[in-house]
Amino acid sequence: MSLLICLPNKFQPQLLSNALKSLDSELHIEIGKEHVKNNSSVEFAVDWKNHEGHLLNYPNLKAILSYSHGVDNLLSSTELPQGIPIARLKDETMAKLMSEYLLAVVLLHRRQLLNYAKNPEFSNWGTSKYHPGNQIGILGLGYLGQASAKMFLRMGFDVAGWSRRIKQIEGIKCFSETKSLLKMLSQTDYLINLLPNTSDTLDFLNYQILSMLKRGAYVINVGRGKTLVDEDLIELLDSGHLSGACLDVFRTEPLPFKHKFRNHNKILITPHNSSITQAEFAAPQILENYRRAISGKKLLHLVDMKHGY
Repeated sequence: MSLLICLPNKFQPQLLSNALKSLDSELHIEIGKEHVKNNSSVEFAVDWKNHEGHLLNYPNLKAILSYSHGVDNLLSSTELPQGIPIARLKDETMAKLMSEYLLAVVLLHRRQLLNYAKNPEFSNWGTSKYHPGNQIGILGLGYLGQASAKMFLRMGFDVAGWSRRIKQIEGIKCFSETKSLLKMLSQTDYLINLLPNTSDTLDFLNYQILSMLKRGAYVINVGRGKTLVDEDLIELLDSGHLSGACLDVFRTEPLPFKHKFRNHNKILITPHNSSITQAEFAAPQILENYRRAISGKKLLHLVDMKHGY
């Protein structure tokens, strides 16, 4: 029986195979659906997008693991095998990378360092220009959101977060439901979006929502590109209501060269690299779920199929 790794080359599937083999040399691993010798042997699949619905081809498949914190690429497939549990990663290293990225972006803007990079005389010698405001607002208080919230709290920021279900996190003001969201937005200086891509979050960051932010607020999107209405963000940046934005995810990736985001002087673009799955750190969790699947135990970090994450 085998474990199948079916990932794009950019994820370096051989590195994941090596990391898993270093933990258990007896594992039988197949890389790529085209290299599966016997479909009946596949019991566990590590996948990202279910290309061409190949996951339907394995009659003894017991579980699927999405090689990411998000599962929208995998769940977008209409050809997933029914009744097969799907798990996702919750990796401490990815959470640290995300927290590091978000802190760097907030401090770049707060201390106006990009303006100094363009012009060292942005302020008089011996003086500084700060972007005012200390309130962080986080949309999505899952594993990554909570880790980031706690990091900002340690750095002395005032932190609030909004989620579908109300959370209780020491030191962090937690909100849920629409009325509470509007209250949070009105106080927010830095809005961080970590929402997954679901039917409920499509176009969530639209003109109505973004215009509720405090004037001069800064928007950071590291969730999913389809949660943001591109034209509405540009309109609020151009009007001066928003002071800037950092975008790491987009509706179309890679971001088209002619997209208006690319030449906007208030937008910082990064190539979907805020937090990347690293094989050596993901492998122990994948191996644990593989062992659970073949022994009939409940998987770690099961996806809620009803809500899409």
